[in-house]
Parts: sequence; C-alpha cells; structure tokens
Amino acid sequence: MLNTEIPNPQKIEEAFNIIMNSKNQQIGKEADTYLRKLEQNYPYILISLFQIFENSQVYLNKFQALLLIKNVIVRNWVKFQMKDNLRLSNISEDLKTHVKDKILQFLGVVQDEKFKKEINLIISVIAKHDFPNKFQGLVNYFVQGLQTIIQSGSTNCALTYDLVCSLKVVQSSVIQNRNTAFRIQQGQFSQAIWNNLLLLWKNITQTQQQELQQNVNNYSFVNNISKKLDRLLSLSIMSLNQEQDQEKIQLVFMLLLEKTVYLLKNVQKQKLLQPNLKTLIHSLGNIQNLFSLNIIQGFSDYLLLLKLIIQNEWDDKRVLRTGLIGIVKTLKSLFFLREEQFYNKKLQEAKSEQSRQLIQLASQLFNSFFQENMQFLIEQLIKIASIPADLSDEELIEQEEDLTIDDAKNEMQCPIFTICLICHDQLMLRFPELFIQKITQIMQQLINSNFNASQQILESFFAILGSIPKITTKLKVQPIQIQPILQYLISTNTIQSQRRFAFLCRNYSNYFTDSELPQILEYARLLLSNSQDQIVQYQTLMCIKKIIICMGQNFDYRNSQFFEQIAPVIVKLLCNLQKSNILWPLLQLLENLIQKYSEINVNSMQILVKVIENSDIILLMKTKSQLLVGALCDMFFALFVSFPLGSNLSHLYQLALVLIDTNIDSKENNIFELLQFLIQEYDPASDNNSTGVLFSNLYSTHEKLFMEDTELNHMQTILRIIEELYLSNLIQLTPNIFNLLQERLQIAQQIDCHDAALILKKSSISLLETIILKQYDSITVQYYQKIIVFLIQELIKLSGGDQVDQMYYTIQYKNNILEILNRFMLKDLSSMIQVLNSAQVSLDQYFTLWHETAQHIINRGNRKINVITQLLFLKYIQKPTFQKLFQFVLQEALPEINYDFELRSQEFKELQQENKKKLANSKQTRLSKQFRNNFRKEILQEACLYDETFNFRSFFFQTIQECMKFHNYTELIQIIKIPPIIDKLNQLLNENERV
Repeated sequence: MLNTEIPNPQKIEEAFNIIMNSKNQQIGKEADTYLRKLEQNYPYILISLFQIFENSQVYLNKFQALLLIKNVIVRNWVKFQMKDNLRLSNISEDLKTHVKDKILQFLGVVQDEKFKKEINLIISVIAKHDFPNKFQGLVNYFVQGLQTIIQSGSTNCALTYDLVCSLKVVQSSVIQNRNTAFRIQQGQFSQAIWNNLLLLWKNITQTQQQELQQNVNNYSFVNNISKKLDRLLSLSIMSLNQEQDQEKIQLVFMLLLEKTVYLLKNVQKQKLLQPNLKTLIHSLGNIQNLFSLNIIQGFSDYLLLLKLIIQNEWDDKRVLRTGLIGIVKTLKSLFFLREEQFYNKKLQEAKSEQSRQLIQLASQLFNSFFQENMQFLIEQLIKIASIPADLSDEELIEQEEDLTIDDAKNEMQCPIFTICLICHDQLMLRFPELFIQKITQIMQQLINSNFNASQQILESFFAILGSIPKITTKLKVQPIQIQPILQYLISTNTIQSQRRFAFLCRNYSNYFTDSELPQILEYARLLLSNSQDQIVQYQTLMCIKKIIICMGQNFDYRNSQFFEQIAPVIVKLLCNLQKSNILWPLLQLLENLIQKYSEINVNSMQILVKVIENSDIILLMKTKSQLLVGALCDMFFALFVSFPLGSNLSHLYQLALVLIDTNIDSKENNIFELLQFLIQEYDPASDNNSTGVLFSNLYSTHEKLFMEDTELNHMQTILRIIEELYLSNLIQLTPNIFNLLQERLQIAQQIDCHDAALILKKSSISLLETIILKQYDSITVQYYQKIIVFLIQELIKLSGGDQVDQMYYTIQYKNNILEILNRFMLKDLSSMIQVLNSAQVSLDQYFTLWHETAQHIINRGNRKINVITQLLFLKYIQKPTFQKLFQFVLQEALPEINYDFELRSQEFKELQQENKKKLANSKQTRLSKQFRNNFRKEILQEACLYDETFNFRSFFFQTIQECMKFHNYTELIQIIKIPPIIDKLNQLLNENERV
C-alpha cells in the first residue's frame, strides 16, 4: 500500500538543490532516486510540495515543486488499490480537496507566466475527471469571475486573460470525456456561463474590430484575448445536444464565420492577425466536423471560405494547414452524402421532415461545391503540395510512407504535403469518376506539353498519381494508365525521375500485365546496380518486393545472382536508416529472400555465405540501435521457424550470435529471448557441434553478466538459457550455477507479485530438476536434503485452498516440485520418509497433498513416475487415508498401465514419436517463448524412467497383493466403489492369474 506519511519539505528542497547544483553524479543520482521514490509511493508529498511552492525563496525550487505536483496527480488521481476487497484511492478524498483548494488560491494571484502555465496544466488533469460536479470551487471561480468582468467592464486586462486561459484549458480537457452523464454535467456548466461568455466575446470582438479600424499596434493585448475566446466559444458548445441546442450551435458557427470573413478582409493590413485567423478556421472545422447537419445555414459560405484560404499565400503556414484540414474534415464527416445507399439510409433515419430537408440541402450544397470546384481543388493541391527541400532521405521516404493524421492534437504538426495527399484521397473516395476524369485531363495536358512544368509541380503530380491505386483497388475501379509517365521518367533519367519511377511501379504493380512485370523487374535491377541514392535504392527495393509478390511462382528463386545483388543494398540501407516504418519492410524483404532461396536451392548455405561475404551484413549485426536490434531479433525468430528443426543453419546462427554478443550488455529482453530461442532450436548433430562451441564461448565470456543481472524478466530467461545449455551439454555444472539458484530463490521469496514470484521460482526449480535428472545415478537424498525440505514446505504453503492456488503459474510450479520429489522417492524412499519425519510432515498429510497436486501433471513420463511412486508409498499410509484415496490412485494408474503396454508396440511407439516431432516442429510451438515445451528435457525425463525390462503391470499387481496383506479383497472392492474400475481391476487380476 502507498505510504500516508507527509515527507519533510526541507529534505525535498535539499534534493532539488543537489540535482541542480551538485557536480557529483552519484549524489545527484541518489537525490533523483529519493524524489522518484516519494513521487511513486508517497501521495502526501503533495502537501509538502505546496508548502515549498508557497514558502521557498528559490525560484527553481518553486518551479520544480509545481512539476512534481503535476506528476503525482497524473500518476495517482484516479488510481486505486485493493485491500480487504475494498477500493482505496491512491489519493484520499480529503487530500484531493486540499489540492483543489490550494490550486484555487493560486488562480488570479500567481503572476509568473511559467507558474501560471503549470497551474493550468494541473487544473486540466483534475478537471478531466472531476469537473464540474466534483470541483464546485472552480465552477464558482469561473461563473463569478465572468460575472465580475462583465459588471466591471474591465474586459481588456490581465485578469480577464488569465481567467479565459484557465477556462479554455478546462474546456479542452473535459470535452475528451465521452461519458454521457459527464457530458450532461458539461452542458449544465456551459449553460451557467453562456450569457456572460457570449457577452464577453462580443465586447472583445467589437474592441478588436475598432482597433483594426484605427490601425492600433499589431501587438494589441486584445488580439491575444480574442484568439483565446474564439477557441473557448467553440469549445463551449462541444458537449451540447445536436437536436435540443441546434439554435445555439448555429449561432456560434455563424458568429465565428462572420468574424473570420471580417479578419480575412483585414489580414493583409495586419499580418499578425494570421494566428487569430488560424484559430477561427480550426474552430469552425471542429464545429462542422461534430455538427455537420446543424450548420447548414452557413455551410456554403464556409466552403467558399476554405477555398479562399487555400487559394492565398500565407506567411503563417498554420492558416493554410487549417484550411486544408477543414476540407479533409468536411469530406470525411459528410461521406454519407456521396454514397446513394448511405444517403437514403440517412433520410430514412431522420426523425422529422425538417431533418430530412436539412440532409437534402446538405447533399445539394456538398455535391455542387465539390463538383464545380474539382478542377480548381486538384490543381491548387498540386501547387501547394511541395516537398520541403531541407528534409533528410529518411524523412522524405517516411513522408510518403505514412499518409495519416494521428489525432486532433497532432494534426497541426502534420506536413502540408501529407495533408494535400490525404485531401486528394478523400476527393477521390467521394467523387471517383470525376476525380479520375480531371486528373487524366491534367496528365494529358502535361504529356501534350512534353511535361513543361516546374519540378515542384511534377513532383506533386507524381506523388498524387502514386496514391491513386490504393483507392481504385478499394473502390474496384480502373486506375489511370501511367505507361506514358513511366516512359518520360525513363527518358529523363535524373535522380528525381528514378525515385518516381520506382515509386510509381511499386504502387501500380498489381495492374501490370504478366509480360510487363519481368521487364520492370529487370529495369529495377539495373536501377539498383547503378544508383547510389538511398531513396532510389529504397523505393526500387520496395518495387522489387511488390513485383516478386505479383509474379508469384513465375519468379525464379534459383537465380542466386539476383539475391547476391540486392542483399548488400538492403543491408547497407538497414545500416544507414533508422525509422521503424522504413526498417520493417526492408527486413521483411531480406527475411523472405533468405527463406525462399534456402527452401529452393540445394546449396542455400553456400549462397548465404557468399551474400555474407559480399555485404556488410556482419556490420549490420554489430548495430547498437535498439530499434534495429528489436527488428533483427524478430527477423531471426521468423527465419529459424521457417526451417525444420535439425536443419544446418550454422551461418544464420553465427550472424545471430554476433548480434547477441554485441548487444547483450544492453540487457534488453529481446536479446535474452533470442539467445534462449536459438539454443532451443539448435541441434548439435546438424553441424558437428561447431555452433555449440560458439554458444559455450558466449556463455563463458558473459557468465558474470548472467550471474549478476537481477532484472526480474531477465532472471527467469537467463535461468532457462543456462538450463538449455546444460541440457545440450554445452556447459558444465559449476558452483556458480548452484549459487545462482540459491540467490534467485531468495529473491523470489521477497517479490510481492504472486505470479512474478512463481515464474522466477518455476524457472529456478526447472533448472534444479534438470541438474537432478542429469546426475540421477549419483544423487543422494542426504546431499539434497535442505532443498527437499524447502520444496516440501513450498508445496504445503501453496495448498491453502485459496483461489490463487488454481492459477496457471501456481499449478505449473507445484508440478515441478512434485516431479523432483517423485524422483527422490524412487531413488531412496526410506530416506525420503526420514526427511518427511524430520520436517514434521506426517506421511498421510504429504500423501493427501501429493494426490491433489498430481492431478495436473501432463507429461506422460512424469505421470508414470508419479503412479509408481504413489503405489510404492501406499503401504506407509494409515487406513483412513488409504480408504479415502485408494480408488483415485487406481483410477489414475490403470490408463498409465494401458499406455505403457501399448508403448511396447513398435508401431505405437513410432506413431507417438512422429506426433511429438510434428508438435515440436510447429511454428506456434517454437515461437511460444515462455510456454515452449522443452523436448530435450522430455527425452531426459524418459531416459530416467524404468527401462523396457520393467513390467509396469506386474509391479502394479505386486502392489495390490501387498495391499491385500492389510485389506482383504472384499474390503478393497468396498473402498473402490466405482464399478468401471472394479471391472477393469477384476479383468486384470484374472489375466494376471492366467499368466
């Protein structure tokens, strides 16, 4: 549970001072750790931080206190913990009230701009969850503040600006909550402030227009307030109901539209009005997007306004960006007006005749505007969509790879080039026939003029052409024929032309004929061999990737020269580029080529060796880029499982081990998981253990790292790595491994998380079981007595009958424990009974617990061992326990006797081995990481069973006969009770007598 103490403010300030002033890194790190611990575990640090902010004389300390207050609130405000089936909030209601009261005290009082900004951010976090109903003080502050401003007439002052800023932050935060009850509360608050807010907006707008007429200084304070109020007015209607509040929504839209038109006329007079214009257009776009059918009155004017915005040039590019985003939002929000079936459905769903008329009017205005202006829009977007000249190769590639606007928060950072292409896509989706007609006309004009246009226009046009196929495929319409464009690009043969040729061929590959595909592939291969431009190389490789897919079986994977040519180019790009959406397609291509060439060519390893020797692929494996390392790990996982287990993949192992050796000190999970996976995949017989030597050397080199790494996720993987190495005879058992086991079990005892502790214990016990199995002939109960007692105590501790007892990790861990104890029972039963007595565990208690746990054993070999040990143990338990459990022991024993008998058949044994082999080779099994069956260990477990000379059936009847010394046949039958088991027992007894 979180601590409820109030930390010492003086100590916190001392930590602030150390972090900012100390040159000793270690002391600074300790201070940072101290603050981080308080932030994560001491919610009442908020009281201490408020004291520092109010009382400290050091400016930076006050600022740090505000930052930490924000962090604590973000981390804990809505979180809770469970105790005794009760939900306890991380921050108590009393503490929340204290925080809100303090924040309210600061509003309108704090003058420092940085402080005010942080206080507003804190308010936004709280408001998102508590405003308005749980933050009544803030409601009163806004309602009374607006009332005071209107009554005093002091609209143009700092206090007004501060209140408007805080109110805008709150409204921006709360509109993200889509909960219906919460939105009702927002609507009630909006109603409470509506009249004064609207009056303030009108007063400020009037003052702003007067200043424009009088040509007042561009830096007027009124403009800043006006801009905030424009956004605030639009936010105030976002929680309103479309039908009930239609008039208010329409009023706000028209007021903002009229103001936008007014500023547009005056923007050339005062260019610093452009930020205000941007805010207005952005606000109008949001209203239109949310209430598209409520603003029909000004819809036509709004569309004409957007047309004017994209028609003009702007110093502030954000104005142009908001205009383009407005067009995109309009096309998206009114998509139903384009498709006849959606349009008719919308009409049918209309609740009134007025609503139907609005839909029909909207359809008319929407279609007429875009149909009349399609030519203008396409040409203007081509003109606007210029690619910035200062972008790196990666940024240029990425810009065309990702044509998405993430969310409303980031849309204003989206490149104009990307927004233009998205806008074109939307135009084509809504009006495909008209769009293709117009774009074809533009293309024909360029062809007729021999492409007499600026390079910028051509680049934009080619980019738009490249985005068309994905839309035509979606709409199932014929794309544009681009062969004349490709011929022009081939004839010019500049770097820009080569880039566009590869880009267009890649996107239109599905539309080329079977005869065209090999020709384009050959030209792409020549382009790749002659160009050193990274963008040309990348786009050409992506083109080749698509063409190979389109050619299917017609592509000749036997042509190893092709692979040898393009692999070094892929590797070079992987070494030089870093963006994830660029790396993944390259790695997929490399992985696919390695896999296909290896499957089809007999001499695949020689081809791979040649590729490695002729490229920088070893250099690629020595990368330290975490992004690339993760991608390469995933590539190796996919590559190895594409080959059957036991394949000779020595050169792939060598590459992967270079990657692991280079990055193992980074202690990343994917590196440890890859190493574990490779050892599990490796068969020493496949290459005469040459790769096994590399594994051994890697372990020897980094043994200290394995032993000292105490990161929870790493510890369990490292234990499994050591277990696999030991199973494969690639390392020897050393005292270090025993010490590691002891330390890991001690750490597991201290972990609070139940599942995490059991996973670590399970990994430790699994390794211990492997050690015991490998040394089975020489182990003694006396040598392992402490461990045996520990395991018995663990088994007892986990048998409390809690629901936790049935969790997956608990069951698996108990199975592991029981499997080890059963081995010792078989090895030396009398000594094990002595250990149980010395641990003060009664034999009947242990046998009962043993029986309950054994029900979950899955492995057939372990089930056989369990049955044998239980049968041996029966004669040591008391009669009540015997009578209670004997029938269940028989119930579990009989199927194992039958299975053991069937297993003596060579045909059945071969079938079982074949099934195991299939399971072992399945990709799903091999990629399951933590839950992958350990087939080497299963072989070892079976090797430690009784050999084929052991007659399980005879042993069973010998045990039954011994039981009859204490219980006669009639008593046994009465104990069993279950008729099928009695019948089976009688049948086997008769067979045994005949023998």
